[in-house]
Amino acid sequence: MQENKKYHPNKLLNLLIEASAGSGSNFRATVLGQLAFGILYSFGYFDLKLVGLIIGYILPVVWVVSSYRFLKLRAVHTDKLPFPGFVKKDPGNLLVILIDIVFLTIIWFIILSELYDATWLRFVFTIVFPALTLSMMRSLVILPKEKEEGGG
Repeated sequence: MQENKKYHPNKLLNLLIEASAGSGSNFRATVLGQLAFGILYSFGYFDLKLVGLIIGYILPVVWVVSSYRFLKLRAVHTDKLPFPGFVKKDPGNLLVILIDIVFLTIIWFIILSELYDATWLRFVFTIVFPALTLSMMRSLVILPKEKEEGGG
């Protein structure tokens, strides 16, 4: 990773951000891969619960944690983030992460246990939710760093 690509002091978080949304090509590849596997899983081409768990739960949880921790860091460097103040610092940032993880856990328990096996639900949680989370992360990556550049 290049020196100017450091997003966060945590090396693992840097790696996750760079791989998922650090460049336009990485972002496109991640979204297109999620879209392809999400469609295949949602419409029954992969009948493996493990595939659903990975693309619908594990990857989105990683992206949620990465996005919100990165949001916290970016909030230090710019005032123009369109998020409530409590999300930009702990404990609010951690609370939002935990709420998202609990929400995803409940949804994926319902999906994987086949209590409610609707194609639209799998579609939303393998494509829409991950795409929104990745888009938020990409927006944070490309947001100008005004305070670091002497603007604030």
